[in-house]
Amino acid sequence: MANFFAELKRRKVYRVAIAYAVVAWLLIQIATQVFPFFEIPNWAVRLVVLLLVLGFPVALILSWAFDLTPKGIIRTADAVPKPRLDVAVPEKSIAVLPFENLSDDQQNTYFADGIQDDILSSLAKVADLKVISRTSVRQYRGGTRNLREIGVTLGVAHILEGTVRRFGNRVRVNAQLINARSDTQVWGDSFDREITDLFAMQSELAERIANALRANLSAREKASIQVHPTADLDAYDLYLRARDLFRWSGAGDPRQNGEKALKLLEQALARDPQFALAHALASRFHAELYWFGYERSRARVAKAKTEAETALRIYPDLGDAHLALAYYHYYGSLEYDLARKEIALAQSATPNDAEVWDAAAAVDRRQGRWEEAVANFEKARQLDPRNTAVIWNLAETYSCLRRYAEAERGFAEGLVVNPHAYLFSLARAAIALKKEGDTIPLRAALDKIPRDFDPGGAVTTVALRLSLMKRDYAEAERLLRVSSYDEFNDGGIGGTAGLLDGYTFPKAWYEGLIARGQGDVKRMQRAFESARRTVQADRRQCSEDAKTNSMLALIDAALGRKEDAMREGQHSVELLPTSKDAYDGPLLATNLAVIYTQVGEHDLALQQLAELMALPNGPTPGTLRMEPEWDPLRGDPRFEKLAAAT
Repeated sequence: MANFFAELKRRKVYRVAIAYAVVAWLLIQIATQVFPFFEIPNWAVRLVVLLLVLGFPVALILSWAFDLTPKGIIRTADAVPKPRLDVAVPEKSIAVLPFENLSDDQQNTYFADGIQDDILSSLAKVADLKVISRTSVRQYRGGTRNLREIGVTLGVAHILEGTVRRFGNRVRVNAQLINARSDTQVWGDSFDREITDLFAMQSELAERIANALRANLSAREKASIQVHPTADLDAYDLYLRARDLFRWSGAGDPRQNGEKALKLLEQALARDPQFALAHALASRFHAELYWFGYERSRARVAKAKTEAETALRIYPDLGDAHLALAYYHYYGSLEYDLARKEIALAQSATPNDAEVWDAAAAVDRRQGRWEEAVANFEKARQLDPRNTAVIWNLAETYSCLRRYAEAERGFAEGLVVNPHAYLFSLARAAIALKKEGDTIPLRAALDKIPRDFDPGGAVTTVALRLSLMKRDYAEAERLLRVSSYDEFNDGGIGGTAGLLDGYTFPKAWYEGLIARGQGDVKRMQRAFESARRTVQADRRQCSEDAKTNSMLALIDAALGRKEDAMREGQHSVELLPTSKDAYDGPLLATNLAVIYTQVGEHDLALQQLAELMALPNGPTPGTLRMEPEWDPLRGDPRFEKLAAAT
């Protein structure tokens, strides 16, 4: 009941009711006082009163369904409040906005970004400060700035802004620290130096800002502010360009970005082999390309390890390097305890780095510490409130926990930050599938996505799943025919059966599913055999990868290789049981239930499903109702009971 009243408040029904009552009272007063003066019959007064009474419930219904926004009248389900931070704004908090480039050569924009970035990175090392991460401040480059509004949006008390002018071998920097609440200057200064003194100037600037904020700096923090990533400005420029391509944003192709960024980093390291930050970032790219299925080879993992260890050898206290090594342990070997140790070292070095808290939360989630995961994701969001990767991870965690209202709000906030991050709209719409088995919102969301947006085939993957749920094999066939991809990335959206979040499915797999649905046995056999050859080649590169083994098991089940399918499916679960990985473990175990179902071991399938239904990120009654993988179980009272649960 409390949730119902909260929903009435969110949808502004109370406001409409009060406003309607006031206006209705005024209209009744006018009718009763004015109508007799013009000798209007009494029935007209009664008619006004009757219409106003009848209109009251209509107004309430409309206020529930629709909302008035600056963009016009839209459905309330699509009306999302701005992200808010449910914590008090600390006095020692700051957002370092992008510095304005006043140089005649606009190519010096990255030079200005480098100065801002170095100052931000230095301040982020100070534990006594709250410093907003770079992802959330980058949108404020150029244009008119409302500093009070920015302060509220980012949850900070102070804002640093500045200008940079480079002329010849000299640089002039003007900086001012603003109280975001009063829009008054707290501190300001100008610096005119030789380019060779640039990093010393940035250290001085960062320390003076910290002093202006009355932050307590430890001896270690003072020393770390004096350390800079490289003396080669061109190498730093290449690094900044590469970092702009890092991390999935819901809007780009991670594989293309990763390959392009690694080339930039290669150039940077050719200029300065001792550039530890560049080594650390290269490690992160290698780890991500491996983890998200773009190259599942041990050689890629080895590169991630080598680059992280090189960064630490150059700079043992570098937080980014410890974080890179943590992700090697996380992505490369699933050694979560080792990852946690490196994350703790990174937190000590850079306590204001949102990525460190995001990593801590991700490891918490893998180890089944769900509440700690939520707390750490929330901490990351406070430090980087407009980072779509952080918002996605938090919303996804709420969805795993079946806290659907919070998940929906989170995905919607991601769209507020980046309206072109269309995967957020799909994830938000998929909540109805998990809750109720309703595919209509997902279909509607797919229809609104531009046709040229399909990073890694992720959108096509969702559309294919939906078509197969509807048993619309002609539509699924059309989707494959018009797609330019030969493999399709699974973004973890659209059900649980046959889902391998982060895995890349061969096109032949979907061709086989379509042919099976159409009853074309020969074409099905050819397609699944082709998919099997592709996955076996992947497995030879990484034989102990749980998802690759699960994929092979699904294919063998489809080919009728019962013993092989059961052995491979069970092995995938042994490699990554739910006790070891509370996030991917349930997905692999669900696929084992699919395999049991497909090979006729219905008792084993139902026993597996019964155990999984209560787990976070496991199957839901809604997905069971819609997914075709469970068709052989339909009609069995045990399955119907699971599918009917609420």
